[in-house]
Amino acid sequence: MTSPPPGLAAPKAAAAGLSALFCGLGIGRFAYTPLLPALVTAGWFGPGEAAAFGAANLVGYLAGAAVAMPLGRLVSLPVLMRAMMLAVAASMAVSAAQPDAAVFGLARFAAGAAGGVLMVLGPPALLAAVEGRVRGRVGGAIFAGVGCGIVASSVALPLLLGLGVRPAWLGLAAGAVACAAVAWPFWPPHAPPAPTQAAPPPGLARLIAAYAVNAFAIVPHMLLLSDYVARWLGQGVAMGSGAFAVYGLGATLGPLVGGYFADRVGFGRTLTVAITLQAAAIALPAMLRTVPAAFVSALLVGSLTPGIPPLVLGRAGELAGMQAAARSWRAATIAYAVAQALGAFAAAAAFARLRAHPPLFVAGSVFALASLAILPRTRRPPAA
Repeated sequence: MTSPPPGLAAPKAAAAGLSALFCGLGIGRFAYTPLLPALVTAGWFGPGEAAAFGAANLVGYLAGAAVAMPLGRLVSLPVLMRAMMLAVAASMAVSAAQPDAAVFGLARFAAGAAGGVLMVLGPPALLAAVEGRVRGRVGGAIFAGVGCGIVASSVALPLLLGLGVRPAWLGLAAGAVACAAVAWPFWPPHAPPAPTQAAPPPGLARLIAAYAVNAFAIVPHMLLLSDYVARWLGQGVAMGSGAFAVYGLGATLGPLVGGYFADRVGFGRTLTVAITLQAAAIALPAMLRTVPAAFVSALLVGSLTPGIPPLVLGRAGELAGMQAAARSWRAATIAYAVAQALGAFAAAAAFARLRAHPPLFVAGSVFALASLAILPRTRRPPAA
């Protein structure tokens, strides 16, 4: 079965995908991080409950990723994508009502599930609908939505929290509705059809394995970079927060830069260079224990955290075509999320024992190099 002919203009696909990931991950998932301490301070929930709601969101994300393909066969793509973005908005509005713990946890679960469906079905459907020569740039714009959401949340939430916790949740709900409105008219009518072959090519299986291993690599920076700057380097909380802001800035720019190069030299070569650079950037704070090195590392690792997923999706399309890539993207998304969750628990346990950041940065770099070694070396086929 051949791919359907591209039929969506690149700017429309980019706008739809960026808005979807801004909504599903930037708002539905990552905006909870700066809200958590405010919930505790305002007396909505205790620290343990507030942390558990973050876990509920992750479980929801895994559930959404798991059921995305069956849902996609039952509901048309535009209807499903619009419904998931509005579900994120509804979950924020429910949270603003200060419900009891059970309802609040269900709202966090629903936001995570919607984000999982948006991640699994949205990017491959949009990339399959545009011309192959612009897939790198479109994919970069789509995944930049995650970084844009992190940056927007980091800027807007402190202002909204000045008005109170409830206005902050309502502001997030309004942002999700705005994202849905932007993407509303631009969804292609169908997701890519399932490939007829029974099993993915060996190269595709290796790519998914490499992607999962790479999830372990970024955990130390996601969890500990701000603390490393604030306490290990003795720069204080404000400077530690600045490092995370730089991380978010990188997350916005990285997918765009990676997509630009992927359209010129191919996804395989760009992915290899990206992971090599990632391994060096993760190890940098352990090698040079200075503030400038930490900020450079934050920018580079931040750029490659959402910068590598579109390269993996594009590389899957090179190896097996966009139909097989779309089907395998669910497995890749689930594997990545599970590995990241396991990595977070392992890193927390190791840090509690070692009480030092540099060894974990070195371990992250080793995982990045391991993922590089697993990458398939299959030559890129001619564009379909």
